[in-house]
Amino acid sequence: MSPRYVVFLESPWTGAGQDCARFLLERGVTPLILATDPSRMHPSLLHDYDRLGVEIRACDIDSADAVVAFCEELATQGDLVGVTSVYEYYCDMGARVAQRLGLAGPDPAAAAICRSKSAMRAAMAAVPGLNPLHRVAESPEAAAAAADEIGYPVVVKPLDLTGSLFVRRCENSADVTAITAEVMRLGEYLGHTVAPAVMVEECVPGAEYSAEIVHGKVLGLTEKIGSRPPLFLEMGHVFPAALSGERERLLIEKAELAVKAVGITWGPSHVELKLTADGLDARVIEVNGRIAGDRIPEAVRIASGVDMCHLHMTALLGGTPDLTLTADRTAAIHFLMLRPSGHLDAIDGTAEALAVDGVHEVHLRPGVQVGIDYRANGSNRDRAAWIIAEGADREQALARARTAGEKLVFTWSPLRDTAAEA
Repeated sequence: MSPRYVVFLESPWTGAGQDCARFLLERGVTPLILATDPSRMHPSLLHDYDRLGVEIRACDIDSADAVVAFCEELATQGDLVGVTSVYEYYCDMGARVAQRLGLAGPDPAAAAICRSKSAMRAAMAAVPGLNPLHRVAESPEAAAAAADEIGYPVVVKPLDLTGSLFVRRCENSADVTAITAEVMRLGEYLGHTVAPAVMVEECVPGAEYSAEIVHGKVLGLTEKIGSRPPLFLEMGHVFPAALSGERERLLIEKAELAVKAVGITWGPSHVELKLTADGLDARVIEVNGRIAGDRIPEAVRIASGVDMCHLHMTALLGGTPDLTLTADRTAAIHFLMLRPSGHLDAIDGTAEALAVDGVHEVHLRPGVQVGIDYRANGSNRDRAAWIIAEGADREQALARARTAGEKLVFTWSPLRDTAAEA
């Protein structure tokens, strides 16, 4: 019997790639990871895939022609059954290559829309009540004018980054012009070109949730616990969200309208929404054409027994995923943050944190290790660790996760050039 292959473009840091690979290996399918320069992938990813026996090969994954050529050569050695990515920056490329090879996947045009906040807003504009007020601005002056028109406070964000990078709540024109100028100076980030423009949006003040979706159907809603303004860091998640029936129906309806408007109706998607101040309506913050990050799929699995990585891979292999989800527990994800700057001298308490009742995972973020020098950048990369715990309800799950977090102790000393900050 000839081997069967699924090709992944790159890999995220929070475990979804490894979870998908395990599922495939258990079914006799060989996953392969493509990266432009495998040596530059994070050592924790290289370690995980090596332990799984998953090969990482070099290919220019920013070129559809190069990836197609690699896949066509691979197909001479066995049966190529899927091409995809579960990493934000390459979901659209995975969809393009899959379509060219006649394989299952999302609409490439829809996947590309999800990679651009301006295209996303344009796609949803035909459906009343999905978008907040918004404007695209290509200069600090235009951004300030847009904010004046929308009304303060506003949110300013890059058009094509992820992980809350350079997303800020702004109270006045000085805040708007400062963050806009910073975004426009970037040029590139993590090897990706950054569009020299920003989205200026109405600040929606209510509670935030995400909808976890497969094939356009909401499986469940996740409560998102955010940081204090002006940053928009996600400090935790709770699945399933504890909501009244009316609010749950509202959020599900909005999320399903959003993915339909964007065109992401095959495979996984992750829609972020916020309630309005009165809690009677909601606006869509973002549509992502991929499985959720931040270990949310693991929280879904712990709470309900349904694995979203498995659902995605089942669809990729041509099967029909079972979209029935019944949660009988609650899972909470709690993030610990690094200090603004410092030299990390010691990390203690991991075993004690794991010993807390109901805790499933205590995981240091890739790159967080004794000996690093760190300066915060105002994004989700400022996290030190995550903890996942289960409970009978929201309060118990969160309490267990936070108790475990208190067991982890990070010992810091000042950076040599920032000793005055200590």
